[in-house]
Amino acid sequence: MASIGSAARATRGWAQRRANRQAVARFGEFWQALQGVGDALAEAQKAAKSAEDTTWKTRNQRHWNIASVEEVRGSLRHCKSSLRIVSTQAKRFEPQLIVRDWRR
Repeated sequence: MASIGSAARATRGWAQRRANRQAVARFGEFWQALQGVGDALAEAQKAAKSAEDTTWKTRNQRHWNIASVEEVRGSLRHCKSSLRIVSTQAKRFEPQLIVRDWRR
C-alpha cells in the first residue's frame, strides 16, 4: 500500500515540476514580448527624432489626418512610461505570476 502512495506523490511531484517549467516559460515569453515592445518604441523614437514638422505635414494625404511630430513624440513618451510601469510590476510580481496565474 505504501508503494501506491509513493507513486502518487511522485506523479504529483512530476506534474508540479512540469507546471513550474511551463509557468516559467510563459513568463519568459511575456518578458520577451515586453522587450520587443520596448525595442519597437525605441525605433519609433529614433524616427520621430529625425522627423521635422514641415516634411511630416507635406505627406498629409487627402483623406488622412497625420499627427504632428509633437503629438507623436508625446504619445511615445506615454507609451514608454506605461511600458516601464508594466515591466516594473511584472518583475516585482514575477513569483506570484508564475505560481498563481501561469501554472494552469
